[in-house]
Amino acid sequence: MANDIHLSVSTAYGDGFESYVDYVRLPTAFGSLGILKGHCDMLCAVSSGIVSYSAQGEKGMLEVGEGVATVADNRVTLLVSSIKHE
Repeated sequence: MANDIHLSVSTAYGDGFESYVDYVRLPTAFGSLGILKGHCDMLCAVSSGIVSYSAQGEKGMLEVGEGVATVADNRVTLLVSSIKHE
């Protein structure tokens, strides 16, 4: 099945975004980090920047503030300081 990654982005203020996607790219202090289905579990810092994703050939972007991301069991969860839908 396509769209096997559950992407969830939220802030402490209740703003958020949620979708099933094929691919996610996160901004980090050391460059961007790509996540595909089956990625190993991890925790990382997210830098202010653009989170890009694709779902069934359609691409999307979110502008986010600094925060953290967890990856586990084909779920990518971000808690960031701000989010803006592009």
